[in-house]
Amino acid sequence: MNATANITDAGRLGSLLVAQRAAFLRDGAPSLAQRADLAKFRATLIAHRKAIEDAISAHFGHRSRYETAIMEVGGVAEGTKYLIRNLPRFMSPTRRQVALHMRMGTARIEYQPLGVVGVMSRWNYPANLALMPVVTAIAAGNRVMLKPSEFTPVTNSLLAKMLGDIFSEEQFAMVSGDAAVGAKFTALPSDHLVFTGSTAVGRAVMKAASDNLVPVPLELGGKSPVIVAKGKTLDQASIPSST
Repeated sequence: MNATANITDAGRLGSLLVAQRAAFLRDGAPSLAQRADLAKFRATLIAHRKAIEDAISAHFGHRSRYETAIMEVGGVAEGTKYLIRNLPRFMSPTRRQVALHMRMGTARIEYQPLGVVGVMSRWNYPANLALMPVVTAIAAGNRVMLKPSEFTPVTNSLLAKMLGDIFSEEQFAMVSGDAAVGAKFTALPSDHLVFTGSTAVGRAVMKAASDNLVPVPLELGGKSPVIVAKGKTLDQASIPSST
């Protein structure tokens, strides 16, 4: 089963990383057949659609089931389907030209997994922003450690159970905890770190990861324009002053 307990010390985080890296070095890059768990994951995700809708709606007080079905479940299901369909092509070596005087030889690029990938996801789309990076990293042959937002505990528990029934802890581990745990998570010497969140936190994440030269693609949040019409909604909206 996956690690889902509140983790407050860097030692426990480090031990998870060491265990996953040791498993990666021991087993090497998984074959196409060994990545068949992606199909099982997709089927499990679709089977848990209603549970995911209920969990996410509980976080927001209410959120349309249609939005969750389309943006969370449907988006990840279709993304996983795309990965499964294209994995043979993604894993195949690609030929490259060689200089004229080296034409007795050949050149190709062989695509290899990095090792252990860390994923930090945000609260506003807690299933999609957590699962899509995780599934993509697994499809690429990596081991994954996920630190989701502490503001979506119900969804986190559900996702941990879903993934824990499919992947071993050596393949996937979920880390739960507050911002302090998140800071320790970003300081781990993982092989790659994916972050989705605010610009301010993104700066801190990049700074912490840079100490270990960990590559970090940042998906930073932006503005969400909204039109607030006259009426009862004004009682529920926070309207900034024009000054």
